[in-house]
Amino acid sequence: MIGSTHLPQMCEILKILMDRGYDVILISPGNYTAKSIHYHSIPQIIFENEIASQQFNNKSSDVNNALVDDDPLKLMLLLGKMAVQSYILFYNIYKQVAEENKVDLFFCDYMPLINHPCFDLAWKLGKPAVGISADTSILSNAPYKSDPMLGCHANMENESFYARFKCAIIIPLKLVWSSIDFLRGLNAERATVGINPHWDLRGRVSNLLMLSNTFFGFEISSSDSPLHQEIGPILPDTFPGLTPVLDSFLADHPRTIYFALGTNAIISSQNVIIILNAFIKLIDQNVIDGVIWSTVRTDISESIEYANSSVSISTILNNQHPNIHISKFSPQFAILSHENTKLFLSHGGSASSHESMYTGTPMLVLPIMGDQPRNAEMLESAGMALKLSKNDLKVDDIVSKVERLLNEESFKKNAERVQFLAKVNSKRKYRAADLMEIVLNTAKYEGVKDENGGFKIDNEKLLRDWITPDTRMGFIRGKYLDVYGAAVIYFWC
Repeated sequence: MIGSTHLPQMCEILKILMDRGYDVILISPGNYTAKSIHYHSIPQIIFENEIASQQFNNKSSDVNNALVDDDPLKLMLLLGKMAVQSYILFYNIYKQVAEENKVDLFFCDYMPLINHPCFDLAWKLGKPAVGISADTSILSNAPYKSDPMLGCHANMENESFYARFKCAIIIPLKLVWSSIDFLRGLNAERATVGINPHWDLRGRVSNLLMLSNTFFGFEISSSDSPLHQEIGPILPDTFPGLTPVLDSFLADHPRTIYFALGTNAIISSQNVIIILNAFIKLIDQNVIDGVIWSTVRTDISESIEYANSSVSISTILNNQHPNIHISKFSPQFAILSHENTKLFLSHGGSASSHESMYTGTPMLVLPIMGDQPRNAEMLESAGMALKLSKNDLKVDDIVSKVERLLNEESFKKNAERVQFLAKVNSKRKYRAADLMEIVLNTAKYEGVKDENGGFKIDNEKLLRDWITPDTRMGFIRGKYLDVYGAAVIYFWC
């Protein structure tokens, strides 16, 4: 629903399954695979999601205003509204494709609030489903995991009792309360297509295999259900190389910062000017000698209005500065892999974070939305990054943090330590394909044959061997509180 940023992690696994002889079909907005270097062999059914397009492509839309205003609750409600409005469209498209192609398994992109039709349809048709996400922390049983988007921290280990109580009890209750209207609207749409109501905000995923595109060393460690498998970082085997212009620029600038904020992140024009002024100061002080800026969604023409007629800023925005190169799109992995790229100023999206960790490039993170604030905290905790605040962005703060990242050896050492973990764990996309084959094979033996020669299963019970017994025992028995309580009474008395 959001766009192409979630597709590569799925497509890498689909490629492996295709090599093993499986037929796959990708259903997604936009002509993605045909234009892709890596995934053009994957057949795609394209449909247009006009609701999402209007919101994300219109800079004055409610969603983009919520991003700029840093209002996570408003953003959540708006995304929920989009999900409700798109539900029947998505459901009917998925259903038509599933029936025409006799689908045996649904592989669903997972985001809270979004893509419920994929999981609902699998449940309705009695087909196995597997979910994938860059961040499944919302499914984690670890109470010390939380989300900075909600005013908490990614890791609550060292927080006060009040902070832990607020983030474990108060904020989740507020979130549930604020989501009631969304769930009512969603269940009304479900009823229209014959789907039973479901009141869990996370969707029908409790007993499904959920793949998480992350790895410990970046992700906060926890002991979760066997149904939740870390299989990241998922990266392509090959990447586009440098263009001659970028290759020449990097060769001439041995201390280069790469600046990119992804395809969906938006920052204000004022913040763009603050960042560029920081670059000028860093170049003037000889801390760095080059900047590559991949603009993507940044409105350069609007930024010029905020430049206060500064000759230096205008020169940059017109791509005439000798030490700063602006490119609409850049081969990011190739730039990060170059020895002269010393630092990555990023929004902290999962794909960018994974590429930076894989190449061992320290990061300065300016998180905007979604999983980015959480990623920023985890990268900082790993010792390879520092983070900025989009609501309190200052030239001197950027300059001082760049100096620290370049001059303090610990950041580079930690980046190299995490790089080893990323490279080893990047092989686990094959494990992800193995797990999906296990689900398919289990469905073959556990399912009941339908009229089309396929198998109908109950997703609540299909993977019962992976469902831990405590979930069936109730809270008190499952946590052995009755046993421990009896022991305390016995020994106390």
